[in-house]
Amino acid sequence: MTHEREVAYISGAITHDPHYKEKFSDAEMVLDHLGYVVLNPTNTPLGLNYDEYMRIDLLLVEIADTIVMLPDWMQSDGATLEHDHAARLGKRIIAYHGINTESPMAVKAAWKDMIKNS
Repeated sequence: MTHEREVAYISGAITHDPHYKEKFSDAEMVLDHLGYVVLNPTNTPLGLNYDEYMRIDLLLVEIADTIVMLPDWMQSDGATLEHDHAARLGKRIIAYHGINTESPMAVKAAWKDMIKNS
């Protein structure tokens, strides 16, 4: 991780979900509360085509330390592409569980314990 605070990219279904903005906004608020710097793909300007949005999203995945998969991500071709891109890059991939989502502090504590016990 090269950032002062862990950067998390939110990934989930957008195209066929009329309530995607609310879903992503909720996840952004929770992840921010947990201590992440959040990259929310719904905060991009309107008016681009699907391929242009995906180019932006894949760049955001590259910038992020972690990709957070919303529960419906497997129903989305774009989110599946983001997941696979993150996996190829060796990014940490976690599932979104609301306030019970893994926090960056938990990861740091686990690393400290692992190093201490080595």
